Amino acid sequence: MTDTYIQSGLLLKSGAINAVSLRIQDKPGFFSMRRNGSPDGPEAKNREEFFASLGFDASLVARAEQVHGDRIACAGSPLSFPFTDSLLTQRTNLLLTISVADCVPVLIFDRKKKIAAAVHSGWKGTVKNIVGKTINLMRDELNSTPEDVVAYVGPSAGACCYEVGGEVARLFGTEFVKASVNPGKFKLDLKPAVASQLLESGVPEINIEVSERCTICDLGFHSFRRDGESSGRMLAAIAIR
Repeated sequence: MTDTYIQSGLLLKSGAINAVSLRIQDKPGFFSMRRNGSPDGPEAKNREEFFASLGFDASLVARAEQVHGDRIACAGSPLSFPFTDSLLTQRTNLLLTISVADCVPVLIFDRKKKIAAAVHSGWKGTVKNIVGKTINLMRDELNSTPEDVVAYVGPSAGACCYEVGGEVARLFGTEFVKASVNPGKFKLDLKPAVASQLLESGVPEINIEVSERCTICDLGFHSFRRDGESSGRMLAAIAIR
């Protein structure tokens, strides 16, 4: 553990390397991990520092190039996977990474079959049940048993701050939506919506850890809702020892 990331204790106990990077005041770009900068710029150096703190370099990292969809890729090599919002692997010492700045990062590990997955689940991905589809693919193609799966629903926009319009709110169950003080707006609670999809897929409740931290009001995280186009990005990562 360092001061540059947080981890899931549940995943650590299960033997999975995992981390979500932080927004840090005294680091270049507040320790942003965006990939749209110079290959040798500060954000590239931030990524290198983050990977190294977990015992990896860039040659051992697989990246999901996200589009808010439900495509899942099996990563056997340290490549970039276009049009992909969920990566899974059975390869040891391959760091799976997704980029977030309000969307929900979900890190998944089958502790018996040794399968790891990193899932990007914003509201669009949650509506498409990308987390449930990932669990189902692990079960159907890799012989995973949901009862052996542990999952971390990481920091993301919380119901305290995450305001959406009626066209988005109506896509979710009423248990995940409440009225906002602003007319025609609603507060959406994405993390329990994602956790419910894990439960529906057969993952036991005791095997699910849900972060209470909101990326919008907690300055320890980058937030597109809070900072707009100037927002940085965090990386969420998982690997098999």
